[in-house]
Amino acid sequence: MKQPKGTERSATRNRRPSKPPAGDVRRQHNAVPPQAGPTKPTATRGAAPAAGPDPTRAVKPAFDREAASRESAEQQPAGGYPDQQAARTRRTGAPDEQYVRLRIRVRGDRLTVVDSHLVDGPLAQSTTFHGADAYEVTYQDRLLHAGTVADPNTQRSFPLPDGPEGHHVTPREIYEFTARIPAADVTAETRAGIHVRLHRIDEPTTTTHVGAAPLATQFEGRLTPVAELVGLPESALPEAIDSRGARTGQGN
Repeated sequence: MKQPKGTERSATRNRRPSKPPAGDVRRQHNAVPPQAGPTKPTATRGAAPAAGPDPTRAVKPAFDREAASRESAEQQPAGGYPDQQAARTRRTGAPDEQYVRLRIRVRGDRLTVVDSHLVDGPLAQSTTFHGADAYEVTYQDRLLHAGTVADPNTQRSFPLPDGPEGHHVTPREIYEFTARIPAADVTAETRAGIHVRLHRIDEPTTTTHVGAAPLATQFEGRLTPVAELVGLPESALPEAIDSRGARTGQGN
């Protein structure tokens, strides 16, 4: 007997293994214990919130003003704290915190002050005398300050392409260098007795301490005198420098 159309296909489909309904197949997982802690109460839709604080939350105690006042009073020193004062700023312009920077011109064995500036800040004394020349500033055979001058009278130029190798070195007849002196030592009474000397360094010297004697005495046989200046001009006084506006910041 001829089967109706579509019946044979339906019978074949029914012989296939059936797929279990969704949700019947579950994967096996290791059991994880639930985290212990407060549980959030279940809210009912439309219900009013429960009155009073939430028991699951920590409640901050109320501020006790009297207890805080007693604690603050116990921590205060005897007699209370002193009155506040404005912070003290570093005083600039004090004589012991300034130095005079002299620009000195050398012509043969003569020295001339061509410019001077007042510099804010302390003046450090060098203990190493390496280089071509060294200067010193003294007053009545007392050393006020000393330093080195690197190649002040030497002029170097590049060699010619067709000339001999090496730089050309030419000594200068007129040159300048910078000397420094504490501003407190330059006064109207002392300026005429201040001496500035320029020495040629024959043997480089390093010492742990520079004393109050002139360099020629401390480093005898290691220096050769070159030029000397006796007395400073009135324009080198700190008051005169400040009045003409030739005052600079520290290290300038």
